[in-house]
Amino acid sequence: MSKVLSLFELNQLIRTVLEDSLPDTFLVTAEIASCDLKNHCYLTLVDKEEDTIRAEIKAVIWAGRYKEIAPVFEKETETKLSRGIKILFQATISFHERYGLKLTINNIDPSYTIGELAVKRREILESLQKEGLIDRNKGLEFPLVPQRIGIISSSTAAGYEDLMTHLINNAYGYKFVTRLYEAIMQGDRAETSIVTALNQCSAEASGLDIIVIVRGGGGQLDLQCFDSYEIGKAIALLPLPVISGIGHQRDVTVADEVSHSRAKTPTAVADMIITRVRDFEDQVDSLAHAMAHGVRHLTLDMNEGLFASSRRLEVAARDKLISNSHLLNTFIKGLRYSLRFVQNEQQKLTGREGNINHLNPVNILKRGYSITYNNGKALKAASGVKINDILRTVLHEGEVLSRIEGRPSDKRTRSNKDKKTDGTDNMKLYD
Repeated sequence: MSKVLSLFELNQLIRTVLEDSLPDTFLVTAEIASCDLKNHCYLTLVDKEEDTIRAEIKAVIWAGRYKEIAPVFEKETETKLSRGIKILFQATISFHERYGLKLTINNIDPSYTIGELAVKRREILESLQKEGLIDRNKGLEFPLVPQRIGIISSSTAAGYEDLMTHLINNAYGYKFVTRLYEAIMQGDRAETSIVTALNQCSAEASGLDIIVIVRGGGGQLDLQCFDSYEIGKAIALLPLPVISGIGHQRDVTVADEVSHSRAKTPTAVADMIITRVRDFEDQVDSLAHAMAHGVRHLTLDMNEGLFASSRRLEVAARDKLISNSHLLNTFIKGLRYSLRFVQNEQQKLTGREGNINHLNPVNILKRGYSITYNNGKALKAASGVKINDILRTVLHEGEVLSRIEGRPSDKRTRSNKDKKTDGTDNMKLYD
């Protein structure tokens, strides 16, 4: 039967086994899941496979070592020891009968953390590049006069105050309409808060010209939230140009990479906007000056051209008048000759008209003559008719129709019954 041990005895056994079988120190990589500084620095370390935690342990940096490790780490990485970063550290393993297993961190290698942060940033940028998002916001046209500005920042941030002071007190008296989209600009909740503010800007894009993201200065840790895939994607999908001015110079964050433009500080963001408006005003002034200059020269050229044209028109009109005067004189002479010719011809026509009137059948009829027609033809000889023909005789006044019953040259015997009682020839007349 196994020996019965107390819990204290069991933990003593575990401590002895660990201390006798393990090296004095280990080099370990892990991600900080939590960091609590209370004189000593208490850490929770995890090892993840994708998003799944496959190992977890408590660790401590004693106050004396923390005062030596922390400044060196922050100077090299510009990052404080905090949640979410990976570290390479030297540690010893200890087991306490009451407090259990614990890692004691003796030193931390800053170069490993710097490399991990760079790797993380590179992986995010590669993902955005594959999705066609890395240059999407850069491709938007920057407005000529950006006066309606959406600002993503904290109302208490020094960078927001610097931006507003510079915009309001600009040397040219330009007026800007700004709207603050409040967001947490550092810490664990910063990413979600900034993405929410970006989405609000997108929903209200019709009332804005540009969007700026500003905050005050800070260490690398303070800016770590801007190395975010979600923030980068939200910026890339905005329908308005974004200016990033989150107050650092050494490194370029994911937010900087996907934004339309980048400025080192919030004040530099304000300068960029003011300069853009000033450039437009200068361009308008230059165009107005060029237009006035052009109009003046065009007016002079047109006046000279008009004067030259008027001179040419005057000369041409004078020449044309002289030419037409000669033509008109020639025409008048011809017209006078034609008039005399017409008058002569009219006299001849009047004489011929008199002759014609003498020969006019109507005038002949007035003198007692007549015209006899047979079948519509004027009758010229008696031989042109035969018995029973109907003749039409035209007098000066009226017509007479007659039927041929005989001619004096015809030899025939008339019976008494053919004779008229009044002794006239047997001729039938029709009036």
